[in-house]
Amino acid sequence: MAPLVTVVITTYNQEHYIRKAIDSVLAQKTDFDFEVYITEDCGTDGTRAILQEYAAKYPERIRLNLREKNVGISRNWYEGLCAAQGEFVCTLEGDDWWRDESKLQKQADFLRAHPDYLAVSHTLLLTDDEGKTYGTLPDDKRILNADATMPLFLRGITYSCTACMVRNIFRTPDPAREAYVTANRSIADFALCMLYLDGGRVFVTDEAMSAYRVGGPAAEHKNYNTRASAVKKYADFLDVVLASRSYFGSRYPFTRCLLAGTFFPLIDRIKYGGLGPFLKEMGRLPAGAKLALPFYFVGRCFGLVWAKLFGKKEAKG
Repeated sequence: MAPLVTVVITTYNQEHYIRKAIDSVLAQKTDFDFEVYITEDCGTDGTRAILQEYAAKYPERIRLNLREKNVGISRNWYEGLCAAQGEFVCTLEGDDWWRDESKLQKQADFLRAHPDYLAVSHTLLLTDDEGKTYGTLPDDKRILNADATMPLFLRGITYSCTACMVRNIFRTPDPAREAYVTANRSIADFALCMLYLDGGRVFVTDEAMSAYRVGGPAAEHKNYNTRASAVKKYADFLDVVLASRSYFGSRYPFTRCLLAGTFFPLIDRIKYGGLGPFLKEMGRLPAGAKLALPFYFVGRCFGLVWAKLFGKKEAKG
């Protein structure tokens, strides 16, 4: 009999953190059965040995996928979702952990009580290896204890895909969906957030049931956010949004999303250098976004100045 929930843990070179991640899942208290599917992306440290140790200790609970070739974050994540046997699926990255032993129970209870919802998410506590915390995300009150919506998402009011428990929509193979989610090697969450919002309602609980580890400068503490340059992050952002435009066609407007995602990185490059490579990437913007950018740029600058002068918070997006 299939478990009600599959927990997909993705990991790559996280020997310092993976035990805490797995332990936080195994500590879950539920009135239903759940499985743990751990997919490891052919790392070079001691992560794999740790996974094999856990799988041997909990053979009835843990399934392993130990890759012989590195495929990148997005494919590792997506194929993990496709391997899920549960009616509901949730994910955890190997350097993060769950703070609430009732996380699975709370989210499963929500989905069972609200059949009109596709997914339920929650906030994340931002923390580092020294135990310092930096608040929670998302923090926009419009989606806290409320629904995330496509119009808000495309204005930059995002929710956490990694915090979601979602009904298992991945059982049926879909080559177009696979190509979309894996279009960028490093970023899959934008596409998954889009798919969930397109497929149904998504509720965001204002409860930080997970901890998101902020990467540090040391090699063993680095993650995508600390490894990738600003230009690389912007190029990846363009990849996922342009892939979304291709996948969804004219169903959703992406111009404002592209402009909002360009504005602050462009300001930073003007202030801190590296403008040339950034402008080269901006050349990939669709014609409509290029035409609208000067007007959007002036409007956002005016909004920032106005907010600073009169002490009001500038509206996002």
